[in-house]
This record gives sequence, structure tokens and C-alpha cells, in this order.
Amino acid sequence: MNHLLRRGQAVGDEPSHGAVYAALYCSADPRRGVAPGETLQLGLSVAPDHGAPRGCAYILEAPLADSADIVAVQGLEYFPRQRWFRIRAEAGENGTGVLQLRVHDKAAAPLIRPQIVVAVPDASGRKLIRTAKLDADALPLRPPMARSLRIAAETGRPGTVNVLSGAPAGSSAVSVTQPRGGEAQLSYDGWATYTPGPSFTGFDRFTYTVATPGGEQQTSHVNVFVGSLEQTPGVFPAQPAGEAFRPWQWPELGGEMPWPGPGQPARNR
Repeated sequence: MNHLLRRGQAVGDEPSHGAVYAALYCSADPRRGVAPGETLQLGLSVAPDHGAPRGCAYILEAPLADSADIVAVQGLEYFPRQRWFRIRAEAGENGTGVLQLRVHDKAAAPLIRPQIVVAVPDASGRKLIRTAKLDADALPLRPPMARSLRIAAETGRPGTVNVLSGAPAGSSAVSVTQPRGGEAQLSYDGWATYTPGPSFTGFDRFTYTVATPGGEQQTSHVNVFVGSLEQTPGVFPAQPAGEAFRPWQWPELGGEMPWPGPGQPARNR
């Protein structure tokens, strides 16, 4: 689901000059926030209307830089002097651009609050009338938490995972619980080894506990599957190491839009 963070509108000096509508969407839910190291996408859409010959919308770089790195860009032009990313659309078009961000492991600010600007041509058509900076809904930064992990093991053979790979940076391994269908062991460097019981196949589970640098203990699960996955692909998907960038498409832009619907996509510029 894509979450609407902000919509904006720029209007001409006269009604005949038209208007430009823009909306900023996010792949992360602002009510839940984002965690250090998490990746997310910001999608900016713009559409001229009511006779406007073209329209532009901008995402400002500065509000993002303190807390996240921009790791991928699609459909947006970058202006280093102004430090903004621009999407442009002509009359009858809807333009969409996407930024992919990775939240800093140690963010300087407690939240990410994107800002956008919307622009409509003036009466001459040669200059743009821009709105003030428009604050979007903030994305609070939540503390990093231990996440669930997986082990896929063959029948009668052990499988391993390093529990520190799912824990906040700088954590140390503390303990593991015992699963029902086998045995779990934990080494000092965080490697958890699951050994299935004789003839056991199927799903199993145990928990692991780590100590964070702040002295807090966190617990999460290790999900286990013993046996062959060849006959049932997708039943036990791998834990992604990170979210790879992929373009957003119009059908993925859900929620209320500030114009009737997607028309002719804007050409790349």
C-alpha cells in the first residue's frame, strides 16, 4: 500500500492560467515510522489541469539528507544548486518520479519530514510561479529491533544462521530456546545451529535473544524448514537482505489522487 504524505496545488494569477496538482506518496506508513537501515520509496506525481500548459513538482533534498541516503532515482531531474528533484508534465500528462531512500544507521534527526514545492507557469508561459515549501507528514524514526530469521535445512542435516544479522548493530548474542523438532545451539559469535531430530521434516521454530549496545535485551524468532523445497517453490521465501530498487508503475499508486486518474504518462526529460 502507498501512503499519501502530502498534496499540493499551484494556481495561476488568473483562472484561465490553470492549475497544477501534485501528491507525495511513500511506501512506508507514517503511523508506524521507519527504522535505521530501512529502505523506502517516495513517489512524487504532478498533473497540470484547467488549461495549464505544463506543471512541475519538486522534492527538496535538504530535509532528507540528515536522516537518509538517496540510493536510487527514477524519473526525476536533480538540480544540485537548488538541491531539489523535479518532475515535469505537459498538458494532458501525469508525471511520476521516485526516490529510494535508505535510513541512516545513526540518524541525526528523530524523524524524516519531506518537503515539496508545486509550480505553474505565469501568464507569459516562460516563468514558473512556485508555492512555498509544503511540509509532508513526518516519518518518525523508531528504534532498531531484532527481526525474524530463517533456516532451510535438509532432512537429517543441520542448518545455520547468524542471529546478529537480524539484530541492531553492535549487539551480542545471548541465548536461544529449544525447538520442538530438533536442537538449537548458539556460539559466542552469534551463529545459531539447528539440528533436526531423526526423521523430522517440516516447519519448526525457536527464539533468539541479543543484548544491544544500550544494555537492552531483544528477542525474535528463527523460522525453520526441514526438507526439500523444490516441489513447493515460494512456500518458505528467503529473508531479503535488503529491498532492491524497482520502478513504481501507475497501478501501484493507490489511494486518493488529486486528479481524476492517470492519463498520458509524461515523457522522459
